[in-house]
Amino acid sequence: MRVIRLVAIGCIFIIAALAWVVLAGSVQIRTETTDTSLGQRVEGLWGGPQFQAAPSFTFQPSAGKSQGLAIAGSDITADFTLDQRRKGLLWYATYAVEFGAAYRVTAPEGEDGQTTMSFTFPTSDGAYDSFAVTVDGVGTPVTYVDGTAYATFPLKAGDSAEVQTGYKTQGLDEWRYLPTPAGVGVVDDFTLRMTTDFADVDYPADAVSPTDSDVGDGRAELVWTYESLVTGRPIGLIMPKPENPGPLAARISLFAPVSLLFYFAALVLLTATSGLKLHPMHYAFLAAAFFAFHLMLAYLADHVDINIAFAIAAATSVALCVGYLILVLGRGKALAEIAMSQFVFLVLFSYSFFFRGFTGLAVTIGSVLTLAYFMLKTAHVDWERAFMRQPQYAPPPSTPPAADGS
Repeated sequence: MRVIRLVAIGCIFIIAALAWVVLAGSVQIRTETTDTSLGQRVEGLWGGPQFQAAPSFTFQPSAGKSQGLAIAGSDITADFTLDQRRKGLLWYATYAVEFGAAYRVTAPEGEDGQTTMSFTFPTSDGAYDSFAVTVDGVGTPVTYVDGTAYATFPLKAGDSAEVQTGYKTQGLDEWRYLPTPAGVGVVDDFTLRMTTDFADVDYPADAVSPTDSDVGDGRAELVWTYESLVTGRPIGLIMPKPENPGPLAARISLFAPVSLLFYFAALVLLTATSGLKLHPMHYAFLAAAFFAFHLMLAYLADHVDINIAFAIAAATSVALCVGYLILVLGRGKALAEIAMSQFVFLVLFSYSFFFRGFTGLAVTIGSVLTLAYFMLKTAHVDWERAFMRQPQYAPPPSTPPAADGS
């Protein structure tokens, strides 16, 4: 193979790489546009991430200044039902939550007074069904001001009361609970129990991990229990969602030149050692067939499941390349090896991106195994003769003689 051919193949590779960069950028732009427009619609229908803080209690004696009351005990439950929704190139982890809480407060010694609970909802424009406040099992009137509910009830000096409240609502992506109304504080006799209808649980980076958990069989029960804790960190849960098609297709397209580089290297080695010849125009058409995979994946992902889109795009690209090489080279061992190279460098390489966190390892292992295979295959090749000889196309099919014998 002459140097001029290698330079031409290199130019084809550079042009294909630029095309993939443009494709990846277009997919990213479409994804961001989808996230801005459709994301706002999803959040408008389901609400945003929920951040529920503990209520504050204020005691007003019959005579004298009011003072804050510490929460002597908290018993909280949060039951989650996941309802993942896909819009365009993105998945949204929407969920329904049933929140319930019982707070115990104790009035100071001295004289009787009134206690007011201030309960701030996660968002002022949210929808909270079945919200109510009871004190020792008796319903208490509630007033609402700017997303905060106020409930006032009598409390005798030194007495304790259990205040129960709760609601049903919907949210997006994550849910958090702050055990203290604001900032760092002391949390006494605290229990929060979460139950989910999914087992793939995760927690925000700044949140407190559970003290006990039972995960399995498509469900989870998570418990946080503290006798006395000083903290300003929230307790939280991140909802799971499938791999987003948009960012996944963009990443696969962005790294496509790596797979094409491996494939071109395999073609050069296989043709140089088998005596077959591929013109740079053949490489150009093969690069276009590679590009067809990523182009189809990027635009099928809007309409069908990402795994189905991947299978259709991969089958189409492999059929284009193999069918084209059958016409160019004919059938033979070299064709089988080239087809296997495409399967490894295009299909398996691209599918490794479905396994988040393992892509680099998968590519590394594949590269090492491929290197070992070609080193073993070409160990006894006389490279000077291989690159000096004039390889030939596969012989064309014979033409039957004309009927007049000419």
